[in-house]
Amino acid sequence: MAITLAVTACSPGPGSPQDAPAPTGPLPGVSRNAPIHTVDPERIAEARQLPATYAAATAAPDTPGATVTARTGEGSDFRPGAAGLSLESTDLADPRLSEDDPDLVSLLESLHEPTLRFGGNSTDRRFFFTAQDEPVPTDWPLNPGEEITRITPQDLRRVAGLAETTHASVILSANLARYDPERAAQLAEAARDAFGERFIGIMVGNEPNGFYQGEGDELTIKGSSWDTRSYTKQLNAYAQAIHRRDPEARIVAPGAYSADWWDAAADAPAASPLALAVHQYPLSECGKRYDHQEPTLANATDPATRENVDRFLTSASRDARDHGIPLWITETSLSACPGSNPVTETLAAAAYQADYSLRAQHHGARRIAAHSALAPCAGGPPMSVLCSSGTVADPGDAFAPRANGLALALIDSIPGGTFRDTSVSTDSLSGYVIDHGETSATVVLTDFRDPRSAGARSTTVDLPFPVAGAVQAQLRGPRWNARYPQDSLFPDRSSASPGGTPAVENTEATGSTAATGNASPAGYPADPRVALSVENALRPVGDGSVSVDGYGLPITPVAQRPAVAGIEPGSTSFTVPIPAGSTTVLTLKKTTATPTAQESP
Repeated sequence: MAITLAVTACSPGPGSPQDAPAPTGPLPGVSRNAPIHTVDPERIAEARQLPATYAAATAAPDTPGATVTARTGEGSDFRPGAAGLSLESTDLADPRLSEDDPDLVSLLESLHEPTLRFGGNSTDRRFFFTAQDEPVPTDWPLNPGEEITRITPQDLRRVAGLAETTHASVILSANLARYDPERAAQLAEAARDAFGERFIGIMVGNEPNGFYQGEGDELTIKGSSWDTRSYTKQLNAYAQAIHRRDPEARIVAPGAYSADWWDAAADAPAASPLALAVHQYPLSECGKRYDHQEPTLANATDPATRENVDRFLTSASRDARDHGIPLWITETSLSACPGSNPVTETLAAAAYQADYSLRAQHHGARRIAAHSALAPCAGGPPMSVLCSSGTVADPGDAFAPRANGLALALIDSIPGGTFRDTSVSTDSLSGYVIDHGETSATVVLTDFRDPRSAGARSTTVDLPFPVAGAVQAQLRGPRWNARYPQDSLFPDRSSASPGGTPAVENTEATGSTAATGNASPAGYPADPRVALSVENALRPVGDGSVSVDGYGLPITPVAQRPAVAGIEPGSTSFTVPIPAGSTTVLTLKKTTATPTAQESP
């Protein structure tokens, strides 16, 4: 994060009105409507005046307790920023995707050096890259309302500025349906020139296992003879062409959800170095065949869904390990059903996303990209972890997170470390312990009980090392269908009550009570290009909405988080009340060095 700066205007001479500093906002020395990424998050946290001790809920007396037990055995690594974003390849043409968009910078910085992957269905259907200023093709088959998006090296350089500013790593995708290995090689070469070492891989196509869906299907882009053998042959040709221009380029393939296509990618001899790219959307039964896979609140929080996720990740991890290649999840969300699926923007989806970001890394995935869009909050895909102001016809420049975006930011705020071997006593709770070395560790608990019907639960954490104390941050909401009120951050879509005090709206249908005004406490107008301003960061989120400790971004840094009461210094076990429907991050301070993995528990 940048150090806080007082913003002053340039002066043409002594005594000029421009000599005076710009009007300050709610923090001394910080200009009005300053984007949060320009201010030290510790200053914002201090201004929020969180309590010194976390106000934990009282455990319900008739609720059975739960136990989380960590052992000395260590597993895979946890990396902050491993959970990033996936966007459509055609989004590369969006001029808002730039270091000049303050909200996008704030959002990506909240994810702590994330992966930024460009792919999706648009890659093989509407994405045209040219390094020679060619016009778009006129002979591609398009569905009604579709058009081809032209991408040039200039677009890549613009996006590279955003990646450099936010320390993001970038994966691009080449069009495989319009067979053109040399064009893919030109894309890789241009990406290397633009992104440098931040360009970490090029995907060849997107979900090739779905290229043939039957005659007449709008997603069909290959003939009925398309199969894994055809794919391996074409992937090999693409990889050879790419490596002639960029010998160091990592091929990322297949971007599929089927094991036989994973093996087909690994069988292409030229596709080395290779990252095994898999996609997972566990609740994507868009018809009525499999009730347990339909995108419902009940399925989002059902232990069976997490079991299915584990089976898929275990298989993918085993396949990657057998081939000696890293596992990357280049596209994922709770559901991929087309159209508006409101379940994916709720507290239930946020709790799922927090758990998945840990679960996938625990299984060995090194990169995870939550599929998203730059579309408006009103009319855009609800599963996106971010959305913009404006309308579909006229998108705005301001951006805000959805509930699952807060979940990603909370998990990505955890320092790097190693997963401890951990067990949990009940299937309605997930628990992870991440060891950071001699001085600290993190415990993450996601409670999947319904917050409308279940009370807080006494949860005991047993550790293989003593602790001196802990601080806490918590994602929660009053009901599974609660949302984060991102619309309240957009001045062009809200109204303020007199004096600049935010109006309050109760939306029972969505379980949301949110401030809908966007005037500052001082009553001056908001900047329509900045939703993630210091002013909005200091406004508490309504009690009926999803929040982290009552607020949105930025996530409160560890040093400013409230302490957890009741932990006896030097103890290896403590009990905390965990609310239903929450993700709790406990940062532990150790009292002694951590036992090595070889020591017995």
